[in-house]
Parts: sequence; structure tokens; C-alpha cells
Amino acid sequence: MTTTEAPTVITAIIGREFHYARTSAELEAVLDLLLVDGESQVFQWDRPCRQSKDGAINEFPADRLRLTCRDGWGALNYMSPGAHGDLVDSLGAEEAPPVLPFDEEGDLWFPRSASLPLAEVREAVAEFCRTGLRPTCVRWQPGHWY
Repeated sequence: MTTTEAPTVITAIIGREFHYARTSAELEAVLDLLLVDGESQVFQWDRPCRQSKDGAINEFPADRLRLTCRDGWGALNYMSPGAHGDLVDSLGAEEAPPVLPFDEEGDLWFPRSASLPLAEVREAVAEFCRTGLRPTCVRWQPGHWY
């Protein structure tokens, strides 16, 4: 019996725009966009995520990686509402990093301890895109339902 793996599609929502990556070249381009200052969400699934303006279509997997990048720093929030209800924020080692917004419009902020240098954020996002699981290359702390 032969099994075939479903292709993986990365959906990145940057601002309010959807970007998709199916190839390694497309993934590198999306990673570059994600690390520009702003708030984003990333999903790994067997198809593109999609949403209609009227709310009739709302197709996303349960697991999500959210990130904010600003001025050479980033913070991550991983959510997997499955059996273990994983909800965590990144945990940085720097002593005085900046505080980054989780959702600037909603005036919600990551804890200061969540801030990481951008190189670590890129590595974690790339790992999530490969595995669809919480990245192991960074440390984590309990997150919040913002």
C-alpha cells in the first residue's frame, strides 16, 4: 500500500493580507515579510486558509502561531486548543527587551519577557512552518487569552 502525504500550505496573515507559501522559495519570501515591523499570524495546513468579508467562509486549522516584530525584536504566541490546550508566549533571555504589542488596536501587549531577537523569531517561525507544532528552538512561558 502506498501512502501520499498531503502537500503543506503555509498561510501568513500580515496585517489584513493573506500570503501563501507552497515551495521553499515562497516560504523564504513569506518569512522575510513576516519579520518586517507589524503583527502577523501563521498557519500550517493541507490547504490555504481563507475567510470571506461577510464571515460566511472562515476556514483555519486549530493551531496558530502569532507574532509581532518591531525594531529588531519579536514576540511569539502559540495556540493549540487540542487535548492539552497549549497556549504559550515566547520566553526571551534578554534583561531589558522592549515590550511589544500583541494587538495594538486592542491595546493588548505581550509581557516584556516574551521579546526575542529577530533571528530567534525567524528560526521559530521556520520550524513551525516545517512541523506545524510548537517550535522547540525557543523557550516558552504560560500565555494569556488576550
